[in-house]
Amino acid sequence: MKTSYKIIAVLIAGLFTAGALHAQEGRLNLNINYSINTPTGDFKDFVNKTSYRSWAASLLYGINDKLSVGFGTGFQDFYQKYPRQVYKLEGGGDISAVLSNSVQAIPLLAQVQYNFTPEARVQPYVGVGVGGNLILYRQYLGEFGSSKNKFGFAARPEAGVFVPFRKGGPAGITLRADYNYMPVNYNDLQGMDNWGAGIGVKFPLQ
Repeated sequence: MKTSYKIIAVLIAGLFTAGALHAQEGRLNLNINYSINTPTGDFKDFVNKTSYRSWAASLLYGINDKLSVGFGTGFQDFYQKYPRQVYKLEGGGDISAVLSNSVQAIPLLAQVQYNFTPEARVQPYVGVGVGGNLILYRQYLGEFGSSKNKFGFAARPEAGVFVPFRKGGPAGITLRADYNYMPVNYNDLQGMDNWGAGIGVKFPLQ
């Protein structure tokens, strides 16, 4: 008799688990993350300070309990002011001035995300976004400034964990790390590649 009760209990638990997993299918989820981003490669010659003024967001549709597809965007803001020194002007001559570099990026990405263990209390995942970036370039050498807005290629592989507020639930906290690949070539700005890490929330919209 005890064995029968155990089998029934296992079957009931299995039905609840299956229902929770099935609930992930066909669901539209919104992810919003605060991000910290650190320049890497040639980008460090333009700005070498870590930015604390960035965020990322994605809207993902669950194809099944593990695979989601959708759209991602965000905002990255990098700024650095260099001490006064003597610079050579393109037209000849020298100028003693403070140099200020400022650049922002707004990604527009098609995204895919894969959740390894959607039934677990802590759920590791990987993802990738591919698309473009709107880049806003500003540089000031004393009172002399130059600016340029460009649109270029972008890619963002990422990995992280999702911790639901309740086991099997659709809403929870996300911890993530990513690499932002942004090839750009304009004046002193040679690429905008950077590492990012963030924390955010995920919740269903339907």
